[in-house]
Amino acid sequence: MLHFDSNDAVSIKESQTLLNEISMEPNLTLIHSNYGFLPSTITKLESQGVSLTDSVSTVMFTKNKSEEVAGDVEMKVNTKFNQVLEKNDRVCNNIKNLNGESSSMNGLPEDLMGNDVTFYKYAPVTSTDVERSFSRYKTILAVNWRSFDVENIKKTLVVQCNNLSDKPKFRD
Repeated sequence: MLHFDSNDAVSIKESQTLLNEISMEPNLTLIHSNYGFLPSTITKLESQGVSLTDSVSTVMFTKNKSEEVAGDVEMKVNTKFNQVLEKNDRVCNNIKNLNGESSSMNGLPEDLMGNDVTFYKYAPVTSTDVERSFSRYKTILAVNWRSFDVENIKKTLVVQCNNLSDKPKFRD
């Protein structure tokens, strides 16, 4: 980055300025040594077919690991992490019910029935699965598909459904 001409683009100039800061190397070392596990953790949370219990265990592992780090910035990270978890306490209540750790429905939405909790067993904790499904539908329902006839829509849906699994579900 330092070999590029800073007059070519503002982003090059700003990057060079940041890289020349004295605190850059220690900050990057701190991030890598204390939070280097996050990319693999995020990938694990984005995986499909992982039970909610396993996903929350991964989140709690991340919470415990981040609490081991001391410092001003790290305290801010931990505070934000805890605030996000507190806003999503229903997930923890659902897990307790799924694992048999709770014998009451307290803390769950009133319109949620007992057998509805079982549908949460493989609920994603990230929006990745939701984004994937919207992306599939967006492709099919895009404006440029106006001339799509019913037969081609059927074939496209078959292809999309077959891509969801290793084994073909439908045959044309």
